[in-house]
Parts: sequence; C-alpha cells; structure tokens
Amino acid sequence: MDLSFQGLVQRHASEMESAFRSLVDTIVRNSKLSISLLRISNVTEDSFHASLEARITKTGLASAGITPMTVDLCGPSGHFGYVTLPAITTQAYGTDVVVASQLVEIVDKEALKAFVRGIIQDGGVVLSLRNGKTSISALGIGPRDVVYEKELGLPGMRGPVVSVQAAGLIQDSTSTSTATAAKEALAPTTSAAPDDSAAPLQRSYTAASISSMTGLDGVRNVAITFQVANPSPMEISFGTCFFDVLDHEGNLVAELKGHLDIRRDSFETTFQGRVNKAAAASLAAAMREAGGSKDDRREGETKGGRVPEARLVGRRCVGAGWCDETIKGIDVPLRNVRRLFHALGIDAGVEEPEEKRASFGGWARGLMSR
Repeated sequence: MDLSFQGLVQRHASEMESAFRSLVDTIVRNSKLSISLLRISNVTEDSFHASLEARITKTGLASAGITPMTVDLCGPSGHFGYVTLPAITTQAYGTDVVVASQLVEIVDKEALKAFVRGIIQDGGVVLSLRNGKTSISALGIGPRDVVYEKELGLPGMRGPVVSVQAAGLIQDSTSTSTATAAKEALAPTTSAAPDDSAAPLQRSYTAASISSMTGLDGVRNVAITFQVANPSPMEISFGTCFFDVLDHEGNLVAELKGHLDIRRDSFETTFQGRVNKAAAASLAAAMREAGGSKDDRREGETKGGRVPEARLVGRRCVGAGWCDETIKGIDVPLRNVRRLFHALGIDAGVEEPEEKRASFGGWARGLMSR
C-alpha cells in the first residue's frame, strides 16, 4: 500500500470516483419517480399545456445536482411529445419535481389518443420517459453526462365511475314556468365552466333526435350534476362536450351538454339537456322488475339477458379532434340514476343491480354450489 501523500490522494480520488459512479447508477437505474399530478390543459389540434407534480426518491444518501433535461413522453403506442424537467438537487429523503403549464407540441396524435384513452378507460397505463440527456454532479465530481429514462405505471380511471349526484328540471326557453328549486339543488360545481356550457341546451346537434322521437310533450329539460371518481393522477380539460344517456338496449334516454374538466380524486360537473320521459319511465320499470326478481336468477341475468341499467356515452367534443375521438370512447354505467327519475316524477323504487349488496341467500347458494 502506497502511504505517500500522492498515493493517499490518488486512493481518495479513486474511492470518490467509485462512490460517484455508484451514486449515478442509483439515480439512473434504481431511483423511483412517482407522479401525483399530470394535467393536460389549453388543448389545441397540435399542442397542449402540461403540468406535472412528481417526487423522485431512492436516489442515495448523498446529494446530487441534475441539470434540466428534455425527455420523450411515450405511451403504449409510442412517442407523443416532449417535456423539459427542471434542474434539481436530490436529497436522501426525496425531491419534488414540478413542471408548470409547459407547452407540449404533439408529435403523434394517435399515440397521444392511445395514452389518454388508456388512462381514462383502463385500470392503468405505462408512461415512459426516454432519452433524457442530462448531467449529474456529486461528491465534488462532475458534471458527467448521462441518459435518464424511466417507466412509470400510472393508475387509470377505470371508465371512469360516474354517478348522478343531483338532478332537477330547468326552465325551457319556450316555457313560462320557473326552475328555482332545480337551480338551488344544482349549485355551481368546482369545474370552471365557460358561459356556453352554463346555458340551457338549445338547438344543438343532439336536440332534434329526442324531440323527433317523442314530440315536445314527452321532452323535459334537465340539469344533472354528476359525481366522477378519478383514482388516477391525470387531469384533463376537454371543454364543451356532448353525452347521451342510453338504456341497456341502446334506447336514447337523454342528450346532455356541458363542460368536462376531469380532476383528481372525486369531482362534480353539471350538464344540461333534454330527457325522453317515456324512455326514462321504461328504464325505471325494467330496473324495478330486475331488482324485485334478483333472487330468482343468477347475478347478471334478466328476462332479456341483460341487466337493466343506464349508460353514459360520449358523443363529441367541441375542441380538438383528438379530444373528440377520446370522448367517443367513454361508455360507462351511470349510477344513482334514480335521482333523475325522482326529478322527472317517475316512481323510482329502483336500486341499480351493480350497487346492490349480495343477499345472504344468494351468498349461501353460491357457496353450496362450489
């Protein structure tokens, strides 16, 4: 062993180099990047603004400086854009990474649509950060150039899960009646809707279909507040959108218009439109019948072979074309639809099949049949 001053210096330098390489390897290979918010807003046909809140952990005990880097955003179908991550100094207990409303040019719309559809409709999706060219400095060494890449598993919205929080009749432009009670029941929500979505649905592209099927006497103007559960970190502002409410046989029950701004966790949004009262009454009757006879059939079976239910189906989005196609992929059961029946004055002694708890008898029969 060389105990000379020069030898000791060289040994120290070698040990520090080894420690630096180990730290870099930990950051690049073993660190964990967790995203708590990914927001898409200001959507156009060719771009959007992205906001990101994330935290990087498991970077080692020593602090390291990481320079800004531009990474490829890649979903299940490929690369759809770039985002620049800021410079950070890692800490042993973790470090926050924040991107505020950064313009993202869309590279591949099909790849973007596949990513957004996956996170809305499925249980999860992988977001890959690739080709992040950056430099790392630590322990008095560096900067050294590295390429940072991570695959992030993001939980999806699973549909999302939508239920009717409140419903009420609203005044038609041709009616002299008031709708004070309905408006009080449907107070403004957390979504910042533009003026056009707050107005009653006039002669939109959907309005003619219900009127032509039932005549004006069978149509009711309603406002419905939906509660939406979003377990994913994704937020996305679609702008003004159109949705239909269908029954289990595909019959049109309602046509709705409103501003859809998907938020994390649970949020409320109000849509307005027209309801076919006869179709709603028919659905309510079918659901009552299915609910009253559930012990005589296996779960999921009815006389017609399908569980009577209301479904919320996306029809179109006023904004960018890729948003329009994404909205059209939404087709989910609508829970608590009995609140809409109540607003229409329909007998709503209804309990949706998917919300029922299994009876003791059904549970016992299932156990004995195993």
